[in-house]
Amino acid sequence: MNANQIGLVAAAFALVGAGVGIVGAAATGWAEAALATAATGETARFGPVFVAQSYLAATATVLVSAVPLAGVLGVLVGSRARGVGSAATTCGLGTGLGALAYGLIAVTVIVASQGDAAAQAHGLVDAVVPTLATAFVAGAVGASTGVLGTVMR
Repeated sequence: MNANQIGLVAAAFALVGAGVGIVGAAATGWAEAALATAATGETARFGPVFVAQSYLAATATVLVSAVPLAGVLGVLVGSRARGVGSAATTCGLGTGLGALAYGLIAVTVIVASQGDAAAQAHGLVDAVVPTLATAFVAGAVGASTGVLGTVMR
């Protein structure tokens, strides 16, 4: 196990999470402005529901994206590990903790960006269980691909 590499992987996840959160907030803000702010007629009726769905879809996409990132970082970091056990531990912990930071940062940015028209959208508490599940799966994928990375040396 390499504590420096665990921190490096977690930091990479956190930085990517911030970027993905900002893009997710911009996309959902755009949907909110287009469908609810100053909407009239039928759009004013269904707009808030669609806006809430947009926030949910953006959050789900953000969380799903953590798993492929874990796979890539697992292979890269695992290819530098001294052995299979070290690769599994380092990559599993790094990607698991990193995906947790990634999810918390990205979801917080998306939720914090919600405007008045997003009253029906989810909050931070609603996203805790999916974020934890994402971290667990990303950790398992990271550990597995870290082991595969040892073969690539």
